[in-house]
Amino acid sequence: MEGINNMFTIAKYFGEIKVTDPDTKNEVTLELYKHEHGGILGIDSSYIDQVLDDDSNVICISDPFSTLDKPIVLQLENDELFNSNTD
Repeated sequence: MEGINNMFTIAKYFGEIKVTDPDTKNEVTLELYKHEHGGILGIDSSYIDQVLDDDSNVICISDPFSTLDKPIVLQLENDELFNSNTD
């Protein structure tokens, strides 16, 4: 995966919080990711579970902090794929 930062923007997992859905009043867990350019994303953990491929720990989404056509890759907790390539 050499040069991955040239193809994607990386957001690294750093924690989670629980919030109350204003419509259903149910508790929702948001996974928190730190964008490499400084922003923070909170994504519903049930979405992560739905789109996560069993064969890969890579989740690509549109970058909410950019108008460029460069996707963002979410680096999941303890993901060894990126550890040696992004530091």
